[in-house]
Amino acid sequence: MGDLLNMKWGTFTPQHFISLVVSLALSVSLHFILRKKSDKTKRLVLFILSFLGPIALLHDMSWGLRTSMLLYLPFHLCSFNAILTPILVWTRNRFLGNLIPLFSVGSALSLIFNTVQAEYSIFSFVFLFHFISHTIGYCIPFLMFSLGLVKPHPKYILPCVGTTFGLYTIAHFVNLFVNEILKAQNILDSTGTLYQVNYMFSLDPQGNPVLMLCWNLIPYQYFYMLAVIPIIALAFGSMNIGFIIRYIKSKRNHENEPLAIEE
Repeated sequence: MGDLLNMKWGTFTPQHFISLVVSLALSVSLHFILRKKSDKTKRLVLFILSFLGPIALLHDMSWGLRTSMLLYLPFHLCSFNAILTPILVWTRNRFLGNLIPLFSVGSALSLIFNTVQAEYSIFSFVFLFHFISHTIGYCIPFLMFSLGLVKPHPKYILPCVGTTFGLYTIAHFVNLFVNEILKAQNILDSTGTLYQVNYMFSLDPQGNPVLMLCWNLIPYQYFYMLAVIPIIALAFGSMNIGFIIRYIKSKRNHENEPLAIEE
């Protein structure tokens, strides 16, 4: 019984695969539960669920009281996602509606490639907060689309990419600044190793397979994330597939129209 209670989440273990299936099943179930409800009901349910993200964020930041708050600042992509998702659900802002699904890719990848969290016990509150908040993190933005509460549009692609890289740049300089403070204050973990932050993974991939691939292409701090652009293009392409198909059809119909004959 003790071994079961102490079972680690692991990466690509049976319990990890089961958790991914549960996460996806929760997302799909929410879609089918809400799809025939009124927009008011959809938004109310999603708005309530969206606060699980900020609650998990506050839970993580509470660990800073034991070491240093500098280690738990909300500068990860998932943190921005958690903070902005309730605003998206409440306002149905189209810019946020196109921006936050991009952020939510980070939440999904964090569940799939859980290299940092693999040692979590699956019966611990730490695992529960991480699992639920990251499931909500990718689930709600895409439910906003699937339930028709916001619509994607290609005109937001460049502003969203620019905003994301702007936040990434800020996070990078926060990393450099905070790490100098941690070094000066000599804040160490239980093994005597100097604490260092790596918000939005701008300094190194920390073993994440997707980011490691990017690092192998561009082995430089900060700049290696430029290799993520194809993933961003794929994400926006999938979001706007309906618009793209309609555009192609309209172009074909326009080309097939007979020319008007002047009298």
